[in-house]
Order: sequence, then C-alpha cells, then structure tokens
Amino acid sequence: MYLFITFIANIHNMPTLIKFLTVLCLCFMSVLSSAQQDNTRVNRNDFKLNLAVDGDTFYESDVKAGPYIVGKDVLQIYPSEKVLLEVEQEHGVIKSLKVVKENRNPAKTIEVSFDQKANGKKHELMMLKIKNPFNMELKYRTSIFLMKESKWKSSNVLPVPAGLSSFETWPDIIVTIALDQWEFAKGI
Repeated sequence: MYLFITFIANIHNMPTLIKFLTVLCLCFMSVLSSAQQDNTRVNRNDFKLNLAVDGDTFYESDVKAGPYIVGKDVLQIYPSEKVLLEVEQEHGVIKSLKVVKENRNPAKTIEVSFDQKANGKKHELMMLKIKNPFNMELKYRTSIFLMKESKWKSSNVLPVPAGLSSFETWPDIIVTIALDQWEFAKGI
C-alpha cells in the first residue's frame, strides 16, 4: 500500500507514456487479483426445508447455516440443494474435495443435486443426481436420514460411469443425505 501511495504522489514527475503504462499495469493487476478470488463455498445459508408428504401434510424444518463437508470428505446435502464439488486427484486417487461457488474447472468438478419429486402436494420420490466429469468410474457411499424413522440408514448406490451422470431414486421421504468414501474405480 505504501508503494501505491508513493507512486500516486510522484505521478506528476513521470513522462506521459510511463504514466499510461503504469496505470494500465495497475488496472490489469487489480482485475487479475479479483478474478483469482477464492471460489470456495464452505457453508450453506440458513433456509427452511419444506417437503411434501401425503397431499395434506408437509414436513418443515429450519436448516441452520453450516458446512457442506461435515467430516473427512463427507458431503451432506438437503433436498433442493445443488453442490459443485471440486476434486483434486493424482493418478486416480482423490486427494481432496471442496465445495465451490462456480464451476470454473468443469474437468474436475462433480455436480451433485438432491431433490424431491412431488405430484402437487403428494410425495412421489427423492432423486440424487451426480455428474462425473472424470474419465474414471466414480464410487461413493450414501447414508440417508429418513423422515419417518428420524435416524440415519445406509443405502446402496451404483457407481457413476466415467464422463456421465447417474440418478438414484428412493420412494421414502429423505430429510438429508450424506455422501462419503469417494473413490475412482481401480483398473478402469
């Protein structure tokens, strides 16, 4: 900051071309700096979760602001959320996962969305969609929190084929879902 103030104070002593180039350089550095701002999205905002139940009844819950990643590479999402999960991998081994605001790196960003499908006010099914941009099959494990049982249960899911999307559906009303044990299939 001191250098910038010194520069501005002495700008009247510089020839016009140098002034122009210096100002242009400063503008370029400012744009470059803002373009490289952190894209990480650590927490979700507070929101009210509303799920259709049986045509007359709704399940409603206040979801407090909190992290998307809730444990060692455990992604927790709620119905109506879409999350962009940027993956750092080396030779097919996932080194880190982080939730990002924008998909600036489509070749290494998994798209995850979780929704409820309802007919009017009547629940039909829950749907998890995962888009895998990698050239390797993606495996993961799911745990679902069922409204009727108010507890976590494991659920079987199929791997996401390389370069494709997968859709998993459940007939139950799921309040939230946790995805973990992310890995690329060996030998593919």
